Amino acid sequence: MANAFQEAVYFYSPAPAGYQTQMKMVFARLGVRFHAITPAQTGETVGYLVGVDGFGPQPEGTEAPAVTDEVLILKNFTGRRIDAMLASLKKAGVPSIALKAVVTEHNLGWTFAALAEELRQEHEAFHKGQKE
Repeated sequence: MANAFQEAVYFYSPAPAGYQTQMKMVFARLGVRFHAITPAQTGETVGYLVGVDGFGPQPEGTEAPAVTDEVLILKNFTGRRIDAMLASLKKAGVPSIALKAVVTEHNLGWTFAALAEELRQEHEAFHKGQKE
């Protein structure tokens, strides 16, 4: 059985990411578990995707909304480990992933698509504010 407190990353890309192999190697070196989220899973809750007890799959036939951005979800990371992981990805030549989230008790019940949309809106608002 996997350690419930082991760091894990959940990566979504709407199209095959040519650098996913480099990502996996970085995460393996850091002892971080890697999970790919597929377009068919965008209607699932974050809690289900990251394996939190009490969250099950959506009913069959539930819509899987299109998500057009890459998203990285981090589970069981400290701030220092996030910084180290991001620096390692950059050093390995992995392009920056704009939409990132840490698993919290507040986003466990959100669908992946809803979380991705919230992150996209926050990212746009942040960058709009920087331009003004």
